[in-house]
Amino acid sequence: MYRVEGPARLRVERGSFYALGRFYERGCELVVPRGLMICLKVIERCTVEVAGGALTEAKPEEEVIDRWRELAENLTERGRVVVVGETDSGKTTFSTFVLNTALSKGLSVALIDADVGQNDVGWPGTLALAYPSKPVSWLGELEPSAIYFVGSNTPMGCEDAVILGVTKLLRKASSKDLVLINTDGWVADRRALLYKARLVESTEPDALVVMEGTGASEALARVFENTKIRVVRAPTPPAAKGKERELRKMRRELSYLDLLGKATVKQVKLKDIRLWGAYTFNGRHDPKLSAALTVLMGFEVYVEDCGNAVVLVASDEQACRKLQDAKEQLAKLLNKEVYVSCLSGVKGVIVGLVDERLEHVGVGVLEGIDVKEGVVKLRTPFEVEGVRALILGRLKISEGGVERERGTPPLA
Repeated sequence: MYRVEGPARLRVERGSFYALGRFYERGCELVVPRGLMICLKVIERCTVEVAGGALTEAKPEEEVIDRWRELAENLTERGRVVVVGETDSGKTTFSTFVLNTALSKGLSVALIDADVGQNDVGWPGTLALAYPSKPVSWLGELEPSAIYFVGSNTPMGCEDAVILGVTKLLRKASSKDLVLINTDGWVADRRALLYKARLVESTEPDALVVMEGTGASEALARVFENTKIRVVRAPTPPAAKGKERELRKMRRELSYLDLLGKATVKQVKLKDIRLWGAYTFNGRHDPKLSAALTVLMGFEVYVEDCGNAVVLVASDEQACRKLQDAKEQLAKLLNKEVYVSCLSGVKGVIVGLVDERLEHVGVGVLEGIDVKEGVVKLRTPFEVEGVRALILGRLKISEGGVERERGTPPLA
């Protein structure tokens, strides 16, 4: 047995080896991304061309490849499989094992990548659905057939969005023989336990695979032991290499850079779209109050009446601070809840694009909102003609794809 640490590319020139749930024979290539370590088992004495990375011999008792092969063979029946576990416990690699094993049996497979922080199939901040037609060396080779925008690189605070998104993607995948759901690594506290339990409950899997790791997921395994769900514990490779925080961030930023590299600046009309989860631009413009407050404050204020609330929109941070200072007095004057939105804070915010069918059809980055012109400018590689709503994410990224901050969406 051997271990190969990425980034590496192995090409078989003679013989064969087994890895990731498939056999690599003459002419086949195994690609190992940076930060991953893969075990391979020689089947027939072989010659392999190795480019990059490090290839070292491994003791059989130190590896889990044979056990994983056995588990993958037993799991690849028709139905649903959810894979859970702490960060760096082997979830993605084991999911690749199961995917490749199912394809080798001639099954049709759907994969839902439900890790918003390290999504291999879609983009950070999204969930993604893919229909693999051939074996893969890593999940990043797959193209998303559908996505669901969550807008954060952590499920914490977005648990309901992740569960809803997985449920919607699951409905699309229901016709496949095997649906495999790979999840994020948040498992280590009570809130995470409740979130994961609800995620499992909502998907109703036939099998729940729990990566053993350091034991952080054992409580979740025990939750479902006395139910109809088959709980399968999968060992974590002893030599599993944890990804450093900076490496995780770098992988996300490479994904952003890929998104932005294919994007152009496009415009959508404010009158044609709605912002989900916000008061701003979901009310009725009040021109009289706008004019009155513009005179009172000494700068232009755009006002929307949202029934029991009023939204005051300013174009820069200084104006927003003044509106915030006057917010309590204005609330008493208007006898309504008052919210303040600052348009200068939207640049760089990642957004999800939603069409009239409530399908999430793309991802973009806000460039700005021009109230006078009545347009939203965003950078995206996706078509915007049919977009009817924007979902504001909790992430901001620069033009170079660098994560700048994470917080609440900038518009009230």
